[in-house]
Amino acid sequence: MKKLAIDGGKPLRPKGFPERFPYDKRELDIITKIMKLSIKTGIPFRYNDKYSKIYEKKFIKFMNGGFCNLVNSGTNALLASIASLKLKTKSDILVPCLTDVGCVTPIIILGFKPIPVDICKKNFNVSLDEIKKKITKNTSAVIVAHIGGEVTDIDKISKYLKSKKIKLIEDCSQSHGAMYKKNKVGTFGDISFFSTMSSKLHTTGGTGGVIFSRYKNLIHNSKLFSDRGKYFQNSKFTGKYISTGLNLTIDELSSAIGTIQLDKLSLTIKRTNFIGEYIKKKLIDNKSPSKISGQYKNTFNVYWFLRITLDLTKIKVSKKKYCEALKKEGLSLSEKYIYNPFYQKWIKDHKFKKKLKFPNYDQSLKKNYVIFIRENYNKKDVQDIIRIIKKVDNEFKK
Repeated sequence: MKKLAIDGGKPLRPKGFPERFPYDKRELDIITKIMKLSIKTGIPFRYNDKYSKIYEKKFIKFMNGGFCNLVNSGTNALLASIASLKLKTKSDILVPCLTDVGCVTPIIILGFKPIPVDICKKNFNVSLDEIKKKITKNTSAVIVAHIGGEVTDIDKISKYLKSKKIKLIEDCSQSHGAMYKKNKVGTFGDISFFSTMSSKLHTTGGTGGVIFSRYKNLIHNSKLFSDRGKYFQNSKFTGKYISTGLNLTIDELSSAIGTIQLDKLSLTIKRTNFIGEYIKKKLIDNKSPSKISGQYKNTFNVYWFLRITLDLTKIKVSKKKYCEALKKEGLSLSEKYIYNPFYQKWIKDHKFKKKLKFPNYDQSLKKNYVIFIRENYNKKDVQDIIRIIKKVDNEFKK
């Protein structure tokens, strides 16, 4: 048996694994083309122009119809999404406790109250049961995320909220192209938003975001809000500002990058799904105490990362030491997926008189860890993930 790296042995992957790098000559060529044209004509590139329109058309095609609005970040995509819904003033918006802080601050900024919802016991997503616990007469909307690219029980949630006349906002930041019964996430809510920052499955450069809806009026409202309330007719600014808003627009360079990225997205989705499903099967075959479980039927998951549940009854060491051993072998992971903005003091103190408790989230920190995967991993990279886990299991499994 080979000695573990944590005990002084040779790590299986001394140089670790490749980072996600989504760009190639195609992005360079299109950026260069825009810059050269701008220099040649003396006209600076701006926004809401040629490439923004191309990007919108491609994204709508990707979503199989609908309407969209491009903005400069995922956080601002949520900000404009909430504004578009014209919700009751000072009403409550339910939001997962496991999320980025950028999913809470827009609620507060717009004058609504964020009501945290605990995740379910089986994965990182909220469930209908947990949502029902927090709904009151003052609830106007619910934000539901598909964390890590794993689809939540979105059909049940959508139907229930519709029956209650409560708006559904889907957070698809980590789940571009994930599906439930062959329907893409982002199509179940009244409105949805995507982050396109550099780490996501398709990107517009350093940062960016997309708002999507099947309802034209909601996208119209979001466009007004995200461009300072400017009123356009036939794609031309009338000189009128007809509502409040901010400048959340995305520029032509970012949009151009997005057009190329959307051409690559189909392959990226296939790769991340294949890698995740392959590793899931191998962990079962190897009878590893690490496993991917708790997923819903009829879902197609895109695995922005792998949520691994560790059976602590089947290992001789702590979860912390087990994960440290995996890391020392070169595996890219996080022992705990700590993303609960409601444990941040400034949010915790924001109109919450009672101490907030999230038993399912807290329990998830004890039993789950996260492995980061990239669509650019080759066959050896994927095999080495399995080999590393098996090596550590051989030493620490009971």
